[in-house]
Parts: sequence; C-alpha cells; structure tokens
Amino acid sequence: MVLLHLTRGAALAALVLATACSSLPVVATEDFDRSSSLARFECTDTKAWRWLEVDGTGALDLHQQSAYVPPHRSPLNLALLRDVTVGDFELELEAWQTGREYPHRDLVFVFGYRDPAHFCYAHLASAADGSAHHLQVVDGADRAPRTVQRTQGVAWGSGWKHVRIERSGARVRVWFDRSPEPVLEGELPAWPGRIGLGSFDDTGRFTALVLRGRTAQPVPSR
Repeated sequence: MVLLHLTRGAALAALVLATACSSLPVVATEDFDRSSSLARFECTDTKAWRWLEVDGTGALDLHQQSAYVPPHRSPLNLALLRDVTVGDFELELEAWQTGREYPHRDLVFVFGYRDPAHFCYAHLASAADGSAHHLQVVDGADRAPRTVQRTQGVAWGSGWKHVRIERSGARVRVWFDRSPEPVLEGELPAWPGRIGLGSFDDTGRFTALVLRGRTAQPVPSR
C-alpha cells in the first residue's frame, strides 16, 4: 500500500482498513481535507502552523519556527490534538520532513502529554546520537532519553513517509516508512495524555492521521 499516490480521503481510508485488526477502537481520525482541521489542534505558536494542500492532499504544515520557550529543554514546535486523552494507543499517519538535510533533521510525535513540563515523545532524526533519534521523556526537567533499542537514524528524503507508534503500558515502539522492525523501542512513563505532532526545531507536514486507543482521564501534573 503506497499512500503517497492516494488522495487524502483514500489515504485515510486505507489507514483505517490497515489497522482494522487492532483490538483498540478508533478514537480520532483526521484527513486535513479543509482549513478548519487546524481548529482540532492546540499549537505552541499558531503563526507557525497552517493548512496546506500539496498535490491534492491536505496537510497540517509547520512552515516556520515557533515563538515559544518551553519550561525545560524540549521540542519548540508542537500541535496537540484537542479533547482526546489516551493510555495505550496506536498512532498512524503520513509525515513529510521539509527541512534541510543534517544529522538532527527531525520530526517529533508526542504522547502522554499532561502539560508543557510533563510529556513523552518520539524523536525521529537522520542520525542517532546522545540527543537525536530517541524516545524521550520530559518530567519536570530537560528531556531525557529512555530508548532501549534504535537504528542509526531514518532517511527522510523528500515526500511522505509512513509513521506508526504503538504504546502498551510502558513499552513504546516506532516504525518508519513501513520498516519491518521498529526504528525506536523504549520504556517510558505510562501516563495517559494527549497526542501531538511537530519538530524540535525544523519544519514538516502531517496528514492521514488515525489514532486508536483507550480513552482515559488526564493524570494531574505533579
């Protein structure tokens, strides 16, 4: 299944069908077929995000850096899905990294978001080092890696790439571009929380989002 050549609606339908065997129910979908899709997201800087149509596909587009200073060292550019809190989940979507090529070229995928000082995220970068291409936790302090296994990075290239993230309890696994094995695996706090998209300090686009999970009440911040 190659989503790059499908319309936005067909891409979303294909993702829903592909995950139909999951035991988790669908709790959110978004094909970004209209500009009003932006209203479903809370952004660290609304000026940095826009709706964009690319070759017939609508997308959430992070087109510039956010004027945002987080309380701890963590991603600057985030768009958080409103009104949905999940514990265990499966997230699938198409992502397009639109920045220049360099070792820390990245997009991030947030989960377990409680507040700006407490959340987890997957950092998918071109090269792995002490800071990049990790599963990270922000727990009232600068982000810290919790990765137990990873590849040497991912090839963003140009165009849409499929990303899949699964969390079951503390275990988190991430697949990239339909890789047969996860590119990131780790153990992170099993906080119920919100889902988000973005980049540490780059640009990118997102479309055809399908979220399956168990809805839950947010855990109060400590």
